[in-house]
Amino acid sequence: VWYIARGSGTNTGPLPPFAPTATNVKVTNPPQACSLTFNKDGLVSKYTIGYVIDRDVGNTGGLGGLYGILYAIGRPLPFPEAQPWKKSKRYAVFNALGGLLQKLSN
Repeated sequence: VWYIARGSGTNTGPLPPFAPTATNVKVTNPPQACSLTFNKDGLVSKYTIGYVIDRDVGNTGGLGGLYGILYAIGRPLPFPEAQPWKKSKRYAVFNALGGLLQKLSN
């Protein structure tokens, strides 16, 4: 079963070990695609969350799941995957080259 979820809430208590005290920051998640997989007994055997559909919505920097919550409350994890997406220099060059080739082909 696939569905779209978008939660919000306020960090009013500790979130160990990431936020030992409340930040009182309101978190608004972007819409995220989620899924539930059920086994033959009808029990959930797999749960997915965090596949962001629109990273411009909310205050999580476009991040889903726990990464987004931690970013929103000011406690982001210290690796690139837990930071908002930024266009790399290589990707920018690739896009510029594509645009130039498109102009030359017209």
